[in-house]
Amino acid sequence: MAENIIVVPGSVRIDLPALRTVAGDFGWAVDVAHDLSEVAAAQAYGKTVAVLFCRDALGPEYGWLETILRLRLALPQVRLVACHAFPESIDWPELCDAGAFHALWLPLKENEVRRTFGFVWESEKRIPDRNPNATQPIASGTRGLAPSLQTSALVCNA
Repeated sequence: MAENIIVVPGSVRIDLPALRTVAGDFGWAVDVAHDLSEVAAAQAYGKTVAVLFCRDALGPEYGWLETILRLRLALPQVRLVACHAFPESIDWPELCDAGAFHALWLPLKENEVRRTFGFVWESEKRIPDRNPNATQPIASGTRGLAPSLQTSALVCNA
């Protein structure tokens, strides 16, 4: 089954060609979804390893927490990556507690996307049913990540 990254941009313009290039380096495809039903439907075409989303991804009436909670309900095992503008203030501990995995500043920079996808890839390797040699279960916080990944302040869920 193919693995993919889903992007739910909301009203934000995201550089899809650059995103697809980096995702391709990890063997992942990038799909764009415009609402929650499209996000859930993408699972039928492949395993979703991460969802990149903006605050208004599911509509302007939802804030960060509501968006994360709805995405988490639709795809409970998928890593959620919040995409936000540099000057936008976010309460990272609150987003992390709600289920966000990582965050990316907009506009996307290839090296930052590559680092984030590296975190996703490393986390994906640690899922026991995907890697029979993995000894650690998916853990809350950074406990399930390699020591080199535990230093990132933005990675919070494995």
